[in-house]
Amino acid sequence: MHLANKGDKSILAPQAQRLYAEGHNLSSISDQLGVSVTSLSRWKDDSHDPKQPMDEWDRARTQKRGNIQRLRDLFEGQLSYMEELHPSKITSSLMDALSKMGALLERWDKMEKAQRVADDVVKEVKKAGITSDTANEIRRQILGIGA
Repeated sequence: MHLANKGDKSILAPQAQRLYAEGHNLSSISDQLGVSVTSLSRWKDDSHDPKQPMDEWDRARTQKRGNIQRLRDLFEGQLSYMEELHPSKITSSLMDALSKMGALLERWDKMEKAQRVADDVVKEVKKAGITSDTANEIRRQILGIGA
C-alpha cells in the first residue's frame, strides 16, 4: 500500500468521510485511500464539536442511513396507498413516482451488495499475497469507479 503524502488531508479527508458514511470501516478506507487508520481516526476525531453528541463522520453516516430508510418508508407508503385505490384512480404520475423511488432503492441495494462483494474479494486476494494497490484496483473495477 502506498501511503498518502502529508498535506493530502484536504483532498482525502472528504473522500474518507464519504466512504465512512457509505458504511466502510476505517481499515477498509485505509486500504482504499492509502491513509493510516491512525490518521483516519484522528481526522474523524478532529471533526467532533464538543457541543455536539457525535462527530461529523458519524452524523453523515446516520443521516445517509436515515435518508435511505425514509425513502424505503415513503415507497412502502406510496405502494400501500396505490394498492387501496380503485384502478381508475391510479394516474401515470403516481406510477412514475413509485417507479422512480423503486429504481433509487434498487440502485442503492445493488451498490451496497457490490461494496460487500468488493470488500470480500479484496480480503481474499490479499490473503493470496496480492499487493494492496492491486487489490484496490480490483475493488475499483468491481465498483466501476475510476482510479
